[in-house]
Amino acid sequence: MIALVRCDDRLIHGQTMTVVVKLNHIERIIVVDNLTATNPVLKKVFETAVPASMKAGAYTVSEAVPLIEAALANDERTLVLMKTPEVYRDLLEKVADMPLELNVGPMSKRKDTTEVHAAAHLTASEAQAVKEAVAKGAHVYFQQIPSQPKVEWADVADRF
Repeated sequence: MIALVRCDDRLIHGQTMTVVVKLNHIERIIVVDNLTATNPVLKKVFETAVPASMKAGAYTVSEAVPLIEAALANDERTLVLMKTPEVYRDLLEKVADMPLELNVGPMSKRKDTTEVHAAAHLTASEAQAVKEAVAKGAHVYFQQIPSQPKVEWADVADRF
């Protein structure tokens, strides 16, 4: 089962492991990031950044599709984790039953980004991907950690 679909430009890090994973009782993490999946050093770092009891792997979008489809059909609580909303939009097109809910966590302030809240900044391209996901029926919200209030896309869409 897919317990959570999340964008976090840092992917697996302390906050993900200590808060998000624990509160959602995650057993497996599918990192969907073409750069990480094709860089052996980065891939190994992410695969070993989780406890031994948890499964984690980094995959390209194409490699992730059958894994996500399998996760939808089993009972293993899975986190699908990506760096950007563009990846989520792409997965919506490729995975028939992709969950229609996206938690956007930390997204660093970068050149040409707009602040959604203190920890989330989107480029125009990322915002467009969110708009396209919402048009397909997805619920997109911004929340760094579960104890913080959610910021709904509808409340910030006019910034883009």
